Amino acid sequence: LVLRMFFRATSGIPPRFPGHPLVQAVETASLRLFYVLCFVLPVSGIAQEYFLKWAGGDDAKNDRLAQEAITLHKRVGRFFEFGWLPFHLGYTTAYHYSKGRGVVRKVSPWI
Repeated sequence: LVLRMFFRATSGIPPRFPGHPLVQAVETASLRLFYVLCFVLPVSGIAQEYFLKWAGGDDAKNDRLAQEAITLHKRVGRFFEFGWLPFHLGYTTAYHYSKGRGVVRKVSPWI
């Protein structure tokens, strides 16, 4: 995931669709947010597991840190599911459909 994020953030692959600079900025911000979410979700889940089962020391502190990690994990997951994903899919589909581009057909193996 880290290598994918690095290569995607530093390359122009795949080539951008031509469009207004504002649309390209929204696409770039959306993609970068996706990679942040894809990084934070597993890290927060791993942190919760670590503090619950393997961290030594003060059990009360570890329980608090585990609870904070799982709370972050749940909030990021809900934002991803109910915020980012509907926005990204709706915006991308509507924009490219209005331009006559078959982006959904290009990225979906079922269509």
